[in-house]
Amino acid sequence: MSEEKSKLEWWPTCPYPKEIFPLERDRYAEIVPDPKVRTALSGMLGREFWEIASETIWERYCEQPENLKEEP
Repeated sequence: MSEEKSKLEWWPTCPYPKEIFPLERDRYAEIVPDPKVRTALSGMLGREFWEIASETIWERYCEQPENLKEEP
């Protein structure tokens, strides 16, 4: 029996919900047909999204009282 792990209570939700950003993955190549441009765009967007996610997760982590204690 495998135990499902859940994220920490303070973990942020995705800031890009499908209700607001409805593009389906299978339409991406249709919208950006050139494979080189699509790869470059994907990389640039990936870096942008990583920065947003990283900053958001760090902020939420730092908001937790147990993470604000000073090291001995």
